[in-house]
Amino acid sequence: MHWIDGDLSDPEVPARLVSETVDALGGLDALVNNAGITLAKPALELTASDFDRIFSVDVRAAFLLSQHAARAMGEGGSIVNVTSVHEHVPRVGFALYAAAKAALGMLTRNLALELAPDIRVNAVAPGAIVTERNQEAWELAPQIPLGRPGESAEVASVVSFLLSSEASYITGASLIVDGGAVQRVLGPAD
Repeated sequence: MHWIDGDLSDPEVPARLVSETVDALGGLDALVNNAGITLAKPALELTASDFDRIFSVDVRAAFLLSQHAARAMGEGGSIVNVTSVHEHVPRVGFALYAAAKAALGMLTRNLALELAPDIRVNAVAPGAIVTERNQEAWELAPQIPLGRPGESAEVASVVSFLLSSEASYITGASLIVDGGAVQRVLGPAD
């Protein structure tokens, strides 16, 4: 295993990360853009700094990493962007986060067109997933049709599938991994 790190809010870092990866491993077949910043705050309280911070990591870094990786990849390469269900549905208090994830979703679709047929580009849009930084996902369980939040391994398996040759005819897709939450229609009891 070879570790390379860097601050993705710095626009110079993506080129270095890809270059060092190619140098260390001799090539590049896949890229997963999984970095993201979450900020929950009412829209009228958000600042230009909040905007720049979120979009620099969630969108610009993914774009630059994808650009550099695509140049290094050969035929058969695959890029997976981890967005969010908020790529598809808004949530009060998450105006910038949802907008950044929606932008990353559209970037996915655009890159899928431009990089085909050599490189496939897809997205995975997780819903409430229990992670170290998201223990409150259990609070959303009553709103999830499958009755529970997801686990990181369930998202990782979808990412792994999209990177594999088993997904060789999938590009430009955004696979929602949310236990059916975005399908839920609010009724009188809600």
